[in-house]
Amino acid sequence: MSKSNSSKIRIPALLPVFSLLMFFVGFVMGGFQLALRSISGEFSVGAVGGGLLVAAQYVSVILMPLVFGRLSDRAGKRNVILVFLFVFLSGCVLAALAGGVFLFAVGVFCIGAGYSVCESAGSAALADASPEHGARWVNLSQGALSLGAVTSPLLTQLGTQSFGWSWRAVFWICAAGALASLLPLLLTRFPATVSATEQAQKPAQAFFSDTSFSLFFVAILLYVGLENGIGYFTESLFALRLNAASFGAYAISAYWASMALSRLVFGVLPVKPERALIYCLLFSAALFSVLALLRSPVPALVAAALIGFSFGPVWANLMNLAAQRHPGNSGGAMGLMSAGCGLGGAVFPALMGLLSDRLNLGAAFALLAVAALIAGLVSLLAARRASQITL
Repeated sequence: MSKSNSSKIRIPALLPVFSLLMFFVGFVMGGFQLALRSISGEFSVGAVGGGLLVAAQYVSVILMPLVFGRLSDRAGKRNVILVFLFVFLSGCVLAALAGGVFLFAVGVFCIGAGYSVCESAGSAALADASPEHGARWVNLSQGALSLGAVTSPLLTQLGTQSFGWSWRAVFWICAAGALASLLPLLLTRFPATVSATEQAQKPAQAFFSDTSFSLFFVAILLYVGLENGIGYFTESLFALRLNAASFGAYAISAYWASMALSRLVFGVLPVKPERALIYCLLFSAALFSVLALLRSPVPALVAAALIGFSFGPVWANLMNLAAQRHPGNSGGAMGLMSAGCGLGGAVFPALMGLLSDRLNLGAAFALLAVAALIAGLVSLLAARRASQITL
C-alpha cells in the first residue's frame, strides 16, 4: 500500500503558478543587483545611497511577513498573496517611473514587501500541500526564482547593448510578469490546511517557545546573510583581491545558475530534507574557507559555482521544516522565518563591508565560512531535537 502511494505523487496545481511568480521575483533580484550602480549614478546618491536603497527593500522584508504571514492563516493564503502581488506590481511600476531617489525608494520598499509576503505565504501553502513532499515543492519554486535571477542580468545586458534599454526595463518586465501571474493565481485552487478549529492561532512568542523552531530561525538568518554576503561582494573579490574584474560577472552568473540546477535536482530527488540541509551548509563552510584563501580567479570561480549548488536546497528546507513545526500556523511560521531572512540580509553586507575596510576581503569571506559552519551545526541540533535523525 505504501509503495502504491509513494509512486503516485500528486503535484499541487499551485506549484507551476507560484513558480511563475517566483521566476519574476528572481528576475527583479538579479536585475536590481546588476543595475544598482547605474541607479546610484543616475540619482547621484553614490555607493552609500545605493546601500540605503538595498536597505529600504530589506526593511520591508523584515516587517511585512511578520504581520501578514500570521494573517494568511486566518484570511487565507490565496487572498494575502493576491493583495501583495498587487503591491509587488505597484512597486515595480513606481521604480520604473521614478524621477527621483525618494520615489524609487518607495517603489523598492513595495517590491520587497510584495515579494516577501508572496514568497512566505506561497511557500507555506506548498508546505501545507504535503508534509512529506512539501520541501520538494518549495525547492522547485525556488529553482524558478534562481532561474529568474540568472536570466535577468543576461537579458538586461543583451537589451542594453542591442536595443538601448535602461535599467528601468528590469522593473517594467517584472511588472508585466506580475500581471501575467495574476489570472492563473485567481483560478488556482490552494491546498487545504489545518482548520482554525483544529489549531488555534499562536502569538509570536509561542513559536519561539519551540526550541527547534528558534534554532531554524537562527539558521535562516545566518543563511540569508551568507546569500547576500556572496551576492554583493563576489564582484569586489574578483576585481580587488584576484585582479580579474571580468571574472566577477561570470562568477555571479555561475553561482545563480548552479543554485537553480541544485534546487531543481533536490526538488526531484527524494532526499531527506534534514540531511540535505546539514550536509550542504557544512560543505559551503568548507568552500567559503577555500574562497577566502584562493589567489587565482579560475579556482575561485569554480568555488563560487559550488557554493551556489550547495546553497540550493537550504532555504526551502529550512522554511519547510519550520512550517512543519506548527501545522495550522504555517503562514505565521513562514512570516517569522522571512523576517529572519530580512534581518540576515541587511546585517551581513554591512559586517562584510566593515571587515573589508578594516582588514581585507579575505577576512570578510572567512566570516562567511564561520557563519556557514555555525548555521550547519545549529541546523543539526534543530533537526535532532525535532526528529531525532541519525546522520
